[in-house]
Amino acid sequence: MPVPRLARARFGTLIAAVSLIAILLVSPSIASARPSGSSGTSACTSNAPRASVDNNYRGGSGSWGMPGQRVKYAIDVFNNDVGCGSSSFVLSLSAPGGFSVSFPTSTISLASSATGYVFADVTSPASIADGDYPLTVTVSRAGGSSAAAATSSYKVYSSDTAAPEMYWMYPADGAAVRGRSTYVSVNSADDHAVRRVDLSVDGAHMATTTCDNISYECGVSYVWSIRRVHGTHTATFTSTDWMGNVATETSTFTVN
Repeated sequence: MPVPRLARARFGTLIAAVSLIAILLVSPSIASARPSGSSGTSACTSNAPRASVDNNYRGGSGSWGMPGQRVKYAIDVFNNDVGCGSSSFVLSLSAPGGFSVSFPTSTISLASSATGYVFADVTSPASIADGDYPLTVTVSRAGGSSAAAATSSYKVYSSDTAAPEMYWMYPADGAAVRGRSTYVSVNSADDHAVRRVDLSVDGAHMATTTCDNISYECGVSYVWSIRRVHGTHTATFTSTDWMGNVATETSTFTVN
């Protein structure tokens, strides 16, 4: 029996309504999208950037270096914009007369509210008295005038009698390990700066980390295959600072 015209019209209206609901459920952004302002884009708030120097010794102000030594400074750059696109920033570092400053790269591009690192190398004069020498880092928006400064120092020293410290030794003394391989590692710090960290296992040298330009913490780590070395073993860790002071730690552990 033919369907009445009014029923067909109501049925078509029902199908259209169901289709619209389905579209809104599958694509909620269609229902929620609303223009923001006359341009239909989110608001952008531009703020001055910020910088900090992170590789200061144990939270203090500055990094240790001997006369003529090159020290690396890690500069953390903050893009404080909100709701904007990416921006490029340019860095500079000022130091006292006689110091040498170099950047592998002095620019960084960051999205809004993002942060990233730029590194600078600072070398002191070969003949210079002990003391703290101020450094000033400036970060500016490329092509703009907004800028911010951060301060640190190059701490020149010529004497040191304290040996480095070692911690986070793995495997720990008395520990038991199993599997196909294990890390053998330790971290070291000094009241000034560590120069190198060495690792031996059962008297055989396994690895060395040189700590050039690192003034806060240094470590050595070695992946050792233990599939055929069951039994008791001894790892010896040796840390040496720039003045020749040496610290040694041992860990005796079992491979099951």
